[in-house]
Amino acid sequence: MSEDSNPKDDGVKRDEMIRKKNFSRARGLDISSFMINEEKDEQESESVDLEEDVVKDIDKAMGEVVELFSRGGDEHKMAGAVQKDGTVIKPPENDSVTDMSIHGEKRLGFGLLIAMIFIWSAIGTIVGTVLAPVVSATGLILMVIIGLLLGEKWIPNPNMRILGVTWVIISMKLFYGLAIDMWRWDWLVGLPIEEGQALGIFLLSAVGLNIFLAQRHDEDAIAAQATLILLVIGSATGALYGELGIAVMIAVGTMMLHGLALLRNSGNLASLGIAVSYLWIGAHAISNNWNLFGLEIIPFEDDLILFLLMVCITAANATMAAKFVDADNWFSSAFKSLGLGKPGLWSVSVGLGMIGALLAIAANRLETGYALAQLVLLLTAFSASYLVVRGVPWTSLAPWVLVPAPFLLAALSLMVSGAFDAELERFSLQPYSLYAAMTALFTASALLRHQTAVSDHVLWAGGLVIVTLLTLLIPADDQSTGSRTLLISQGIVWIGLSYLAVQRNSPSIAGTAVIAPWIWLLFFATDAENRLISADFIPVAIAEYDLAMWMGLLLVQQVWVNIEHGETGLNIASRLAGLSEFSARLRDSAVLQLWNLSFLLTLFVTWAITRPGALPAYGLYGILCALLAGHVAMVYLGKHKGKPRSLMTVWGISAVALSWTYGQAAIWALTLVAACAVLLHVSDRMKASGANEFELKKAEALPGQLLTLMMGLLSGFFVIIALDPLNMTVLTGSENLLAEEYNLLILTIITLAAIALYLVRASKLEKLLPPALSAVGLMVVMILAGQVQDSGIVVLLTITAFIVSGAYLALQGEFRSGMRALARKEERLARIEEKRQRLADFISQNSESEGQENVDKEVEATKKDSNLQLIDVELLDLAEKQRKRAKRAGSIGQYDLEVGDIHHRPVIVISFLVTVILASMFLSFTTGNGFTILAFCVMVSILFITLARLRANQIGLRLPDVMGIELPIAISMAGLVLVHITGRISNSVIELDDAKHLAVIAVGLTILSGVGLLGRSDLGLRIPNALEGIVYLLAFDRIICVIIGGEVPLPFQFDPFDGALMDWIIPLVFIEILMLGFLFGFDWVEGERIKRGLADHRGSGGRSAWLVFASMVSFGPAAILALLFGIRRGWSWQQPAVVMIAWVMLPLPIHGTLFWANNYIALPVFGMNLTAAILGVVSIMFVVWSIVESKGIWLASALWSVHILLLSAGIGWGDLAILSVFVMICSTTAWVSGIITLRKSWRVFGALDLVIAWIISFVMLSQGGSIESMLTVLVASAGLLGLVTYLTQTYQAEMEKE
Repeated sequence: MSEDSNPKDDGVKRDEMIRKKNFSRARGLDISSFMINEEKDEQESESVDLEEDVVKDIDKAMGEVVELFSRGGDEHKMAGAVQKDGTVIKPPENDSVTDMSIHGEKRLGFGLLIAMIFIWSAIGTIVGTVLAPVVSATGLILMVIIGLLLGEKWIPNPNMRILGVTWVIISMKLFYGLAIDMWRWDWLVGLPIEEGQALGIFLLSAVGLNIFLAQRHDEDAIAAQATLILLVIGSATGALYGELGIAVMIAVGTMMLHGLALLRNSGNLASLGIAVSYLWIGAHAISNNWNLFGLEIIPFEDDLILFLLMVCITAANATMAAKFVDADNWFSSAFKSLGLGKPGLWSVSVGLGMIGALLAIAANRLETGYALAQLVLLLTAFSASYLVVRGVPWTSLAPWVLVPAPFLLAALSLMVSGAFDAELERFSLQPYSLYAAMTALFTASALLRHQTAVSDHVLWAGGLVIVTLLTLLIPADDQSTGSRTLLISQGIVWIGLSYLAVQRNSPSIAGTAVIAPWIWLLFFATDAENRLISADFIPVAIAEYDLAMWMGLLLVQQVWVNIEHGETGLNIASRLAGLSEFSARLRDSAVLQLWNLSFLLTLFVTWAITRPGALPAYGLYGILCALLAGHVAMVYLGKHKGKPRSLMTVWGISAVALSWTYGQAAIWALTLVAACAVLLHVSDRMKASGANEFELKKAEALPGQLLTLMMGLLSGFFVIIALDPLNMTVLTGSENLLAEEYNLLILTIITLAAIALYLVRASKLEKLLPPALSAVGLMVVMILAGQVQDSGIVVLLTITAFIVSGAYLALQGEFRSGMRALARKEERLARIEEKRQRLADFISQNSESEGQENVDKEVEATKKDSNLQLIDVELLDLAEKQRKRAKRAGSIGQYDLEVGDIHHRPVIVISFLVTVILASMFLSFTTGNGFTILAFCVMVSILFITLARLRANQIGLRLPDVMGIELPIAISMAGLVLVHITGRISNSVIELDDAKHLAVIAVGLTILSGVGLLGRSDLGLRIPNALEGIVYLLAFDRIICVIIGGEVPLPFQFDPFDGALMDWIIPLVFIEILMLGFLFGFDWVEGERIKRGLADHRGSGGRSAWLVFASMVSFGPAAILALLFGIRRGWSWQQPAVVMIAWVMLPLPIHGTLFWANNYIALPVFGMNLTAAILGVVSIMFVVWSIVESKGIWLASALWSVHILLLSAGIGWGDLAILSVFVMICSTTAWVSGIITLRKSWRVFGALDLVIAWIISFVMLSQGGSIESMLTVLVASAGLLGLVTYLTQTYQAEMEKE
């Protein structure tokens, strides 16, 4: 509230807002919402919410960093969140799609600039290395002059400034390369000074020119190039002047970078100096005489030189970070563009710089005192810098940081020089350790005096840094003292963070304290050979019982923190490019809430580290069982806010997987059944308190789903036992657990108890079938496991349970299934009739005063006056279902809208059909008598289909449909295909030149689908369904038989006239005639719908699938006809996808026909690649036509056709040069089309095509291509990029309006 506002008026406005929001809030017909007391309470709660205005303490040092974790229940406060009353308080941030739409073009432009730098540099490299020295020098000088002239021309133009700066940077890069080439060509030998010194002078002169150009054009990027080159020169001086020269040059380069930052008041240069200086020091500190591109990285051997260099650099960097804390910089902008917030210059620069600083510390980790001195130096400098940024005056820090620092450094220098060796040896002290201790004392005093200035960000980030440094500095490779010291020191950090999380109510600290310890185990406790961080670099070895106790402590800490912060959610950068929608779905699913995330991470880490010698058996079973028990106990106590059933699912799957390796399934099963029993008790308690089915489902407490899950997981344990794995791994202590026979017996007893737990609730479950099937499957695998393990008692107990439970479940199932369909129909009709009666009563009551003859006028006038509309949501939903149903089936008559979606499900008929199909598959596989069995299947299927239709007609309902085909018919047709496939893979003799079986299955499918058309009045809809069913199943049958070796003709690769008349020619020609008939029938229906003005009943997806599958069954003519019909109807229905698919598939049937037609007709022989290339060129012409005629609907399909056809043609040619040319043509077509039509997506595709062309060119070069060919490709690419970049920069304004 502003100071000059009137509090009274503000309160009135607030109350008015509350009143309006309460009025508009949807409450249905809940009468209690109109009660005075509840309304008052609601207003008070709303007032509290509206008055809550938390003033956030913005940490300038850290900046606007996206919180790793958000507070539970804060989702309604997030940007774009919809409130209960439907309002949105804060507008949503741009997601990745919107962000790409707005800023994608600029990012693509930057990508082009970077690509141009690389290409122009590659051209310069080839010019400087391949050509003669004089020609090379001339070429490089010309390239430098051209680039500088382009920069002078374009930089003053705001629209072209970025392009001009890029050319200046490229030119200076080539200029540096020219100086190095002059040294390589021995052109500096004749000078009065030594050639190395001459090269240094030339490079320093180039740096001066670089700085001059930066000042002239007022551009930080050009200045940054100069200083980075200066650091490279500093590394090169090591070869001449040793590590002292390196230290001096790094210091000079850093000071120059900071000096330019101060001169230009540039946060970019300040942040770059902080980050790069430490990275350069770290590279030299950890180097082992590396050689990078001819540059030797000499390591620092003198500890004092390295330490003093870090002192100078750290002091400068800490000062610059504090001075430019509010300045914009490239790094912060980069993080913001990635959706990670906008961290401040201090945090991002220091964070990146710490990478290099940690390299320097890691290089000396074995010298603990020296490493601690480096660490304390960094902590002291940047702690003081941070406190200054947070508002602590320098004067209050001076006694603790500034004043002691020079005296401590002087004392360190004296101690290192040897002046006090005798005294130090007398007390067993080391110079650097003493310096670290004294400096740490002063720093800790300063931090304790100003602890309130430290934000949550710094606390959790500092905790992570401390643990990282403890891992680096504490030797823990002995599985005893060192590792225990490391774990104890870490435990202090994690418990301290947990305490702070609870006390400060900080979700970020809570999430870090719970998640980070398990991630640390993932890095350092897994198998040494497969660790994410090499054990050779950081050796960490933890004794197995120590590890078990440590993980148990982490479990206790996890539950402790989760009780307070369990709803805390991990934020996966809500605006991170490409992840915003993914993040939203994860957030909605609550998977990333701390309860769920910690549970899943504990499971994964435990699985990753479990192995013999790493974790004992008691540790494995104790940790995972305690994990599930702890979370279930919190559910029972009402403290758990996660998803218990989902967690139990993941836990159960993990337990099954672990039982395969380590056994002891009874232990897992006991924990699982006990947890499920507790969750069922919680479900019963929720029901008793009045929770409805929706609330139970949201809480994952539906009993049927819990029982189904439990029995399914128990089945997994028995499957593992039945498979009898031979590679069982023995953990320490496993010999004291259950033997195999006792494990199976106890598992069986536990499972019988679980089945009893299910049967007690079977009659009350929301769905009977899923848990019933799960129970039957469980008992089947129990019998199998008992037989495999030769356990008669297990088999006897299971059979008894099967008989008892089977009879009980069958009785329940028949009773409920028999009446369900009719009950639903009658209930819905009664409900709709009741609504209509209420509406009629309402109308009659409002029309009594005017008389019955004015009813219509009164109702209409009332509607006009009050804008009252009566809408039945249920009827709207039924109308939508009717609309979708009308595409595949006709109306049932009078009550089609009301009950048209209610079907009779012939469970018994379907059961018999499935039984017949399974038996036929078995007989077909074992006997090979496929023809007789297929005919038997068709006849039996017709019988059962007839019975099902008679029963449906008796009760006045239709059978359910699958793609417009009645369910029994669809099952019969699919079963026919399965019988045929099993016959083709049987052990009997199968002949490839016998195609009668194909004709038999085609006839069988046709007869079955024809039966489905008998007696139907909606043939216009049913005929396409039947034809699709036949063709799709024939194509599926052909594909599966080809894959599994069923000896069937390969599509487009067989001659239908090369075989016996009765066994080969007649069956294949018969199928082709059938296909022609199907195609003409389908097209006739299409034509009739167009002629009668009816709506499209298939869509582009269905029509495209018809083309593809119809083409695969044919040997040529029918496929060509299908594609031509597809192009015709796709054009008529304005469906570009259909036309595109038909067009790109056209080469296949053409050459499939030529495959056999050339034997009988003299036709020219040419490859499919030529046909594809010709069609691709025609597609380019179609692209031109669509642009010229402004037919944008066809542009995308045309461009896709160009890509598919030309890429296929290039691959078919077998020549990388031709393929590269075709990809370049695709790139040009897509890019130019995207620019002309202002379509960003095609400009992106053009760029991707160009990248692919480059990759192909590099592959060609690696296979022996000439440098001249490569140079030609680079020059062509540079020309294309230059043109596109110029057009992009020129028409930037038009493109931004898209």
